[in-house]
Amino acid sequence: LVEVGTQSVQSWDFKAEVVGELDTHEWRLFLTKNEGVKVSLWHDIPLFTSRNPILCNFVCEIPKFSRKKYEIATKEPGNPIKQDEKKGVLREFKRGDLQFNYGCLPRTWEDPNTPHPDTGFNGDDDPIDVCEIGLKPITTGSIRPVKVLG
Repeated sequence: LVEVGTQSVQSWDFKAEVVGELDTHEWRLFLTKNEGVKVSLWHDIPLFTSRNPILCNFVCEIPKFSRKKYEIATKEPGNPIKQDEKKGVLREFKRGDLQFNYGCLPRTWEDPNTPHPDTGFNGDDDPIDVCEIGLKPITTGSIRPVKVLG
């Protein structure tokens, strides 16, 4: 489940640890290193790659051509990926499969108390969202280098 695309992150030798059954409220995907030490996808992965300071690490939450709405659980210890829920129901996109890989930039945060100067909207209390527009689907929990386009 875990594919790593940067030299610095690759040397950590991550493993995926799945807890709970898929398509349930209990399902979680953790990353571990060094004999089971949990790694936070939000706090422990560097924002920038070591190979090129222009490239950022992208954490994939939702693969291209899928519709289950996964997200980093920002309020849970270890920040695993889980399927989002609303009013007790697991969420999926209703208008078809995503045409891009969706995820976030680690070590970022959108402040819910501060309006963004360009949009005027407050942040959502989560890491910065990313739409990765490459040709291939990226597995949930994978980390890949990306170039910010705008």
